[in-house]
Amino acid sequence: MTATTHTFHCPTCGAPILLKRSSPLARCSYCRTSVVVPEALQPQSAVDAWSTLVFDGFMANEHDWLVGDQAGERFTALTRRIADGRYRWEAQAQIACSIAPAWLQGYPVADFHLRVNGKLIHGRRAGCSWGVLFRVQDNQNGYCFRIGDTQFFALSVVRDGHWSQVINWTRSDRIKPQGVNQLEVIMQDTHVGLVINGQIVSELDLEDDRFPNGLVGLAIEGYTPGDSITVDFLDLLLRAP
Repeated sequence: MTATTHTFHCPTCGAPILLKRSSPLARCSYCRTSVVVPEALQPQSAVDAWSTLVFDGFMANEHDWLVGDQAGERFTALTRRIADGRYRWEAQAQIACSIAPAWLQGYPVADFHLRVNGKLIHGRRAGCSWGVLFRVQDNQNGYCFRIGDTQFFALSVVRDGHWSQVINWTRSDRIKPQGVNQLEVIMQDTHVGLVINGQIVSELDLEDDRFPNGLVGLAIEGYTPGDSITVDFLDLLLRAP
């Protein structure tokens, strides 16, 4: 098999998948599994279309991320720092379901591929989550894809400060408790693919087109007042047409 045939085998059932469009996503016609097309096998036009805008290995704060102490109403302690290949967040929740965001300034995107590696260092498995933000407009508007070490993930949207679930908390054995996990979001127009450790866990069309583009970022969430949380973000890759 060569890349010129634009075919590869489904990792779930082994059936051949024929690539019919220039996309990093494909669906097996036999078992209906959605998968990420290996980059070497993507149609040439798709490979050429996606360029790396940012790769941040967090060796230094080259992209002006939030660092320092940002404790406030939701967190009695919230400290972020970048050093030695990690963007470490240490927090203590003050109220239930407290979320802390930070986004990458200067790179608004519509279609994009976002990939982030991260790890829960300290905190109760059921007491916190971490994830990525996308199509962020401001603190009150955007999407959040996050996971917990309980092996659940969710996709939420915040509109004018009001949160609602796009995908309710869903179990996935792709999540590695106590391990490094890789999250990816692949966005094309209103179609979004959510990927955990190389496998698509959900693929859907967003019904709300209020956010045709926006920034990407990172987030942690604490669920119980008094709980301490430490999360390391290890790198971030942003690609776009």
